[in-house]
Amino acid sequence: GRTDAFNVLALDDPELFKNPFAYITEAGWWTMTDREVEACRAYLLKGGFIIFDDFEHQPEWDNMAEQMRRAVPELQWFPIDIRHPVFHTVFDLKRLDVPHPTVDVVPDYRALFLDNDPNGRMVALANHNADLAEYWEWSADERFPVDVTSGAYEMGVNYLVYAMTH
Repeated sequence: GRTDAFNVLALDDPELFKNPFAYITEAGWWTMTDREVEACRAYLLKGGFIIFDDFEHQPEWDNMAEQMRRAVPELQWFPIDIRHPVFHTVFDLKRLDVPHPTVDVVPDYRALFLDNDPNGRMVALANHNADLAEYWEWSADERFPVDVTSGAYEMGVNYLVYAMTH
């Protein structure tokens, strides 16, 4: 595949600030350098939005949460459910029905908000025990059911439009 089709950036790359959202996959094994911690904080506080996807189980959550705690120690993760506006931005989702495609876990959605205000600006969203990108990646070969794949696309579109408008 073409790698130039993607903007793969380190968190301390100044080009990141030209992008309103970042997508981090497999955050359960992710570690930031001190420079990336500073850049991540600046990015989020200047309006950036990070989507975390494709990480499972408690130890992976703990690692991702610890990395984010280094960047924004004053913020805490809040669970979000189908009532949150992010799930109704373009597509009006009726339920969160996109199971992890390969691991038997229950998806869990959480977010960080400025000032720890769940009605305020969301700066990060974590699809824990989920892997939306797996559905996107394999949608052309009919590996997964169409309705679930469509649901993954709808969630992704909602996330991106939400990030661009909030």
